[in-house]
Amino acid sequence: MMSGTPPTPGRDGHLLCVDSDPILSFVETGALEPHPRLLVDRLLYARMLLQSNAVLAPRFVLGECAAAHHILLDDAAAGPAAVERLLAYGFRVEPWVDPAGIRFFLSSSHAKSEIRALLVAITMVVRELAPAASSSRCG
Repeated sequence: MMSGTPPTPGRDGHLLCVDSDPILSFVETGALEPHPRLLVDRLLYARMLLQSNAVLAPRFVLGECAAAHHILLDDAAAGPAAVERLLAYGFRVEPWVDPAGIRFFLSSSHAKSEIRALLVAITMVVRELAPAASSSRCG
């Protein structure tokens, strides 16, 4: 899925329009899965990556169907913040309220490299958001 990059403020505060980069969508479309066997391969690959990731493994929860994946975050406000950061990295996911976090869906159309890149980006975002939550608990 292609989407335009939102305008960003320049050094002088004026908005600049940036050429759009592809946005990889990991949101539920409701479409039937055209290649179920390939989807199973992608799901097994994602689960292997999630289980071996020290940051994401304890935050990973299966969603309401096999293709849905939840990453738990510390509070409800972190979900929308994570979605915004991931969109800046080129990935569209959904905020999730109960439990607080983000949700993404895999399909057979996602390449293994795209899944790996998404999980790397999610790991970076979780690390970015974690220090703020951790420091507020210590003070």
